[in-house]
Amino acid sequence: MRSPYELDRILGMEQFITTTPGVGGKLRILVEDFIVEERFEPCNDGEGEYVHFILEKYNWDTIRAITQLSRVLRVSLKRFGYAGTKDKRALTRQRVSAWRISEEELSKVSIPGLKLYGFTRCRERVNLGDLLGNEFTIAVRRLTGEALEETLAQTTEQLHERGVPNYFGYQRFGTVRPNTHLVGKAIVQGNLEEAVMLYLARPYPKERSDAYEARKFLDETRDYRRALELFPSRLHYERNMLDSLSKNPRDFAGALRRLPKKLRRMLVHAYQSYLFNRILSKLIEEEIDIREREIPLFGYDSEFSPGRQGEIEREVLEDEGVSLENFKIKPLPELTMSGSKRRAAVSTEISYSLGEDELHADMKKLVVRFFLPPGSYATSLLREYMKADPLDY
Repeated sequence: MRSPYELDRILGMEQFITTTPGVGGKLRILVEDFIVEERFEPCNDGEGEYVHFILEKYNWDTIRAITQLSRVLRVSLKRFGYAGTKDKRALTRQRVSAWRISEEELSKVSIPGLKLYGFTRCRERVNLGDLLGNEFTIAVRRLTGEALEETLAQTTEQLHERGVPNYFGYQRFGTVRPNTHLVGKAIVQGNLEEAVMLYLARPYPKERSDAYEARKFLDETRDYRRALELFPSRLHYERNMLDSLSKNPRDFAGALRRLPKKLRRMLVHAYQSYLFNRILSKLIEEEIDIREREIPLFGYDSEFSPGRQGEIEREVLEDEGVSLENFKIKPLPELTMSGSKRRAAVSTEISYSLGEDELHADMKKLVVRFFLPPGSYATSLLREYMKADPLDY
């Protein structure tokens, strides 16, 4: 079932795997409408230089919360480890490690919106990816219409039978400026000038007006010095790049290197994610069973899948005008990608309840509960129920 929404098309998420009508609705009206809890193997060491604890946060993003902890405790940010970042507008619980900071010090921390508890001594740091997955409890509000129960039951049955498409979700690309994958594509193709201008200029309608006007000016003039004066101070990555370009107007590799390496790599990852989404959409469109399949996250060392899936992979790359060899990124070798694979579908038990929406008269609230492995997106499951415009989630 093809999505009618422009953002889905832009991000390669062109198909729904379910054929039911959408129930619509709205996410995150309250912060606690979106609850995420990490699941992990517990540490039972009882000794060691690390203290593991649960960080519960309410309307905080993970990096900002850890940064604030380091400031309050007056220790380096590097002393903390965590398995993954969690949504800001949500109630989340995740495991964090602290090196050579006592349970007593940690238990005295008082920051509105943050709670620390469940302290355990351990020998090992918590590193990115050190989790089994995430448990979600999500409320979708402002539902109206007939036959909601029947639609929800049919959608759930189809997801259990066919699997949940393991799309890279909207957070991977952004919704205000959904172009990280386009910047990544330009880098892969070796067009660094285009990559820089896509990142800095090319305004999007949903941006704040000062950023929109600054980007528009740069798009029209290429006057880096004047643009540096116009770009808002909050856009510090852009300003760092403009500072570089104002000194060396043709050094586009140098401008991109003003971005943190992790962010530069994320741009190429976003393009790999977009290609994955396009291939997954094609498989669903052709009614190919996705439950036991893996799809390449393309790199120079990737191999095409056998059969029709491999043909689709080649077709998508040809349509994009890129080859596997392009992922050897000579102007920025630190961004070279060898490739990997990702599951096309996730199998998970889904439970739900439908009741009155206490915030909106004569409307319903859906509460959905499910578990996803690391790297999978809750919105990729929820979109199958809602089938609403993602810009209005």
